[in-house]
Amino acid sequence: MKKFKDIIVVGFALFAMFLGAGNLIFPPTLGLIAGDKFFSAMVGFMLTGVGLPVLGVIAAAKAGGKTKDVAKHLGEKPAMFLTFMIVLCIGPLLAIPRTAAVTHELSISPIFPSISPVISAIVFFLITMFFTLNASSVIDKVGTILTPLLLIVLAIIIFTGIFSPIGVPIDNGSSENFIRGFEEGYQTMDALASLIFATIIIQSIKEKGYNKLKDQINITIIAGVIAALGLFMVYGGFVYLGATGSGIFSNDLSRADLLMSLVGQLLGNVGSIILAIAVGLACLTTSVGLVATAGEFFSGLYDKLSYRNVVYIVCAFSAFFAINGVDTIISLSVPLLTVMYPVTIVLIILSLFDKFIKYKSVYKGACLGALVFSVIQNFLAAEDQINSLLERLNISPFFANITPERVNFDTPIKIIESLPLATEGFAWIVPAIVLGLIFVVNEILKNKKA
Repeated sequence: MKKFKDIIVVGFALFAMFLGAGNLIFPPTLGLIAGDKFFSAMVGFMLTGVGLPVLGVIAAAKAGGKTKDVAKHLGEKPAMFLTFMIVLCIGPLLAIPRTAAVTHELSISPIFPSISPVISAIVFFLITMFFTLNASSVIDKVGTILTPLLLIVLAIIIFTGIFSPIGVPIDNGSSENFIRGFEEGYQTMDALASLIFATIIIQSIKEKGYNKLKDQINITIIAGVIAALGLFMVYGGFVYLGATGSGIFSNDLSRADLLMSLVGQLLGNVGSIILAIAVGLACLTTSVGLVATAGEFFSGLYDKLSYRNVVYIVCAFSAFFAINGVDTIISLSVPLLTVMYPVTIVLIILSLFDKFIKYKSVYKGACLGALVFSVIQNFLAAEDQINSLLERLNISPFFANITPERVNFDTPIKIIESLPLATEGFAWIVPAIVLGLIFVVNEILKNKKA
């Protein structure tokens, strides 16, 4: 009975850690764009927004319970660099600013429209600093009360949307919905966060008296399934809600505005206010947790930086980015996440089957292949931006005598698109496999010579 209770507690904790109120803005927009083809978009989103994070926690548990354990076969410095980038992404660069931006657009602006994003961000991070710098159980109590409250609010919204929908999903001519859903799942950043969360989950399981690795992995797997079911219901429900609004709302509507409009249509102003309060408090607790995580990591990485100083820097940096708004933060995050995620996917999959992998150099080769081709794809996708920069340079007095030609990426783009699975958005898979095999062959040849 004790073990069953412990699994339920860990499962709900993992679900709460992954859910993050800021993630609620993605499924409705995905459903809105997909229209009556929302199911394929939902499947893609579930793979990277639900399945991959759960597998990440399990992989980290099997590897030893820490982020660096998953990446240990890459070498000490690459493993530390990957951990650094993950903390940066789920910390001050992307996730923390997004909590403040979502709070402003979903919680502050609808109730107090005259308050500017600057004031909102400053107040948000002053409160975050207070709780992060002062050890207090208040935020834990708020979180404990808030998670059930948020779930109740979300359940009411989802069931109302299912049984009394505002409309029916329509055919709006959308295509490549699976790929869109798969890449939109990147924006949750949960696969990256899973490698950090695993440390917390494993420590919690150990504190409950489970010291055997086998027990820790088994509990993590079952808890992961519980968390996945919860996320599936929430995300799936909101994808469907967005699809029911495909004949009503414009695709140009911002993610935050769409969510508020959907709730307003379903439950009226009262529902919108309840959602705003719940989401705002949930974003605050998430921000406190992420700032504390970043503070612990960076202060441990650099001896000259104290935890308190890191918190000040992270909050100031995050506030500066937060005032740009949710959609701007998301647009900035796309290229970084589309580079980080393929490497993370490769690492998670290989770690799950680590005991069957004899030649560990496959990790280096596969990750290198995924990384290089992800960077190339992002670079090629930026053709218009690069040419725009060249045109601006041409009118600069410092480059007055230079007449740059427009960069033509047609040939390299055709090469990339000719790769298997490239049209499905996975051009990095074959290079990862090929380079992984090359590194394995090289390791075998070296062993024979030794």
